[in-house]
Order: sequence, then C-alpha cells, then structure tokens
Amino acid sequence: MSDRRHTGTAQDALKTKLLAAIFAAWALLAGCSPAIGQAQPGCGPDGYRILSRRWDAVLKMDWELRQDCSHPDWPAHLTLAVSAVRSAPTQPAEVAADLSLPLLVHAGDPVRLWMQDRSVRIEMTGVAEQSARSGERVTIRVTQQTEDAGTSVQRIPGIVRGQGDVEMEQ
Repeated sequence: MSDRRHTGTAQDALKTKLLAAIFAAWALLAGCSPAIGQAQPGCGPDGYRILSRRWDAVLKMDWELRQDCSHPDWPAHLTLAVSAVRSAPTQPAEVAADLSLPLLVHAGDPVRLWMQDRSVRIEMTGVAEQSARSGERVTIRVTQQTEDAGTSVQRIPGIVRGQGDVEMEQ
C-alpha cells in the first residue's frame, strides 16, 4: 500500500514538472513572436485598427472609431484621439489642407454675412457661391433691390467663422 502511494506522488511530481515546462515554453514563444493584433495589417503598436476619425467641432477634439485587432469579433468603440486638441491654424492654407473638418457653408445655402468694428456691426444675408470649412475663404452673393436699376448683385469675399456664418474681409 505504501509503494502505491509513493508511485502516485512521483507521477504527480512528474506531471507538475511537465506542465511547468509546457507553460515556460509557451511563455517563451509568446514573448518572442509578435502579438496577434500587431501581426495583422492596419493594426497599430497599441493593438487597435482605426476604422474612422471624426472631428467634433463643438468639443474641438478628434474621435477615433477603433477595433481591437486581437478580438476582431468585438464591436468597435469610440476613443478620444491621441492628438485630441487641435491648435488654431495660423494661416487659411492650413485649414484648407485639413479635410477632416466638416463643411460649415455649402454652395447655394443662405448665410449671415457680417463685419464688426469697435463701434459698428453690419449684418446682411447672402448666398454662398462655394462650400467651405472653418477659416476658409468664400464668396458670398448679395442681391439688393434698387429704385433705379431694379436689382443689383454684389460678390463679397469673406472667411467662414461658423455654420452659415461668414465674416466680411476688410
């Protein structure tokens, strides 16, 4: 009876050592090979694939729709982008190059055209002749009734400041 118990203990010890060796080999292989998420195309070093990026004009942040590369069957989720806060552009050309900003003025839409000085603010309505994003130049067509000629049309350049909101250039 004691031999049988002794043999069972030796077998258990051998099984434990064998399992420890298997786990050690598995850990070594897992550490040497790239992670599943990193091996797939389009996956970043953080293990996520960016499906889309959206600019939130109100919060002034980028949001990314991300998918976990190691679990592609899991649903994608929104995450604040790493470069979340954008600095205000110094030149209109920088804004034109950034196509992720939404169009705030669409061609043919009515817009509010304004100019403000220290003592005076002028506002009128007009129609945008092209689409533009925040900070981009746009031409506004203003039609006025006159007593002599009937109707006069002016084209006034401006800079888009908001949705349907254009500041006249001086």
